[in-house]
This record gives sequence, structure tokens and C-alpha cells, in this order.
Amino acid sequence: MPNSKRILIKLLGDSAKVDRLVETAEPLDLVAQSLRDVAKCRKTRQWMLDEFAIDLAVSPSIFDKLLEIAKINFVETPNRSLEMEVLSLRETRKPGEPVTVGNLNSVLRELYSTLNTIHVAMQKDYPDLLLAKEMSAEFLDPVAAQITSLRSLNGQLTGFWLTGRKASGIEKKFQEQFPQSGKAHPLRLTLPKVEHELEFYQTCLKANKKWAALGLDVFLMLRTNRLKQALGNIEEMGTLLWNIVYNNPPVRKSLQITGINFENVHPLFDENLVPVSNF
Repeated sequence: MPNSKRILIKLLGDSAKVDRLVETAEPLDLVAQSLRDVAKCRKTRQWMLDEFAIDLAVSPSIFDKLLEIAKINFVETPNRSLEMEVLSLRETRKPGEPVTVGNLNSVLRELYSTLNTIHVAMQKDYPDLLLAKEMSAEFLDPVAAQITSLRSLNGQLTGFWLTGRKASGIEKKFQEQFPQSGKAHPLRLTLPKVEHELEFYQTCLKANKKWAALGLDVFLMLRTNRLKQALGNIEEMGTLLWNIVYNNPPVRKSLQITGINFENVHPLFDENLVPVSNF
């Protein structure tokens, strides 16, 4: 008990509040663990903000937009007969209503699923991407046009013999777009692989559009080679939130005293509302 109390004072920086926690007679070590998990959640959130400008502490307005995604919109909840019933949050939720921990977990699960599908496809079908370090959404249409044009110049019998100058012009533009992607040049030799690779980038573009409200840019993750790290951080935040909820019953009063509210995730990520040090 004395050691747990000292740890809580370091975490909260408020001895008076810690005295209130002691009065609850709830296990202080579990309170301290929950607060440490809160601090880790904030650290994970900040990493995603710094690296990708993605805020995992989803605001009510952003969550409202994410309800366009079916797996976030539809939730199972028990009715009066204790039977599971599927409800649409778009129909039952008031605009601007606080985002609950359950809401946030559904966002994290679906976001992880989207990115993990891309990661698995990379490993299985696209293990050696030629253009990933320089690819962005605005290059997709130009590259597709260049592939079409180059194929039209490739005669069945003559190849590029009669169209070499035009083909070289296309390849030059392609090289200007991807100057650091040496393995992708010359395009006439890598054409089948680049064309196949383009299908993968179209999948990435679809993911960006699906998560436009969150500002997802899969191409940025690919260019910086941090898709796997992003997945790890999303998974970690989901685990931390689950731990906080799972550990809640024995320390319910204590967490209320600290300001943590499962019906509104905002205090979890707001140092002014729930001050927690990184101790």
C-alpha cells in the first residue's frame, strides 16, 4: 500500500487526490497499472500523429463520418430479452455525441484490419515492390497511362524497333517520376511487374478513400517503410484500452476520481482533464 501510494503520487502529481483513492479501499496497484496504460495510450497516439498525422483519439465529428464504414456503424447490443440485436449508430447516435471507448475500439479493429490486409498482400503477392519508396496517389493515373501507351507501341513482330523514340520518351517521363527506383527502369523491361504492382497501389488508394475522414495515407507508410510499425501501434492501443476496461470493475470508483470515463474517450487523451505523468 505505501509503495503503491508513492507511485500514484508520482503518476498523478496530486497527493490530495491520491488520498481520495486510498479512501475507496480499492487496489491501488491496479489503479496505477490503469494509469500507466493511459500514459502509454497517449504516447501511441502521439507517435501516430507525428509520423502520419493520424489522430487515434477520434473526435465526435470524425467518428460521425467514419460511420460510413459498415463494421463501425453496425453494433451488436442486448435487448430487453437479453438477445443480441444489431443496431445502426447512424440511426441511433446523436450528431456530436461523445465517442465511447467501445466506439474507439471498433475504429481501431477495422483500421487494423484494413492495414493488415495490405501488409499480408505485400508479403504474399508483392514481396519486392519496385516503386514503393516514391509512390503516391497522384502518380497512379499517369503510370497507368504510361503502361497503356508503352504496350500500344510494342508491335507483335517488330517490338519497339519502329517506335523506339516514342517509347524512350515515355520511359524518360517515368524515370523522372521515380528517379530513385532504379530496379523499375527501363520501363519496357519491367512493364509486367510494374503493371502487376499497380494493382496493389490501387488497393492502397481504396484504403485511403475508405479512411479519408481519418486522413489515412498508406503511400506515406510505404514510402517510410513504417506500415508494420503503424500496425503495431494500432494493435497496442487496442490492447491497452481493453486492459483499462477489463481492470475497471475492482477500481471503478478510483478511475472516476481520476476523471476517466468510458462513455467519453476525450479525457483519456487530455492531460488537462486527466493528468498522468510518463513515470
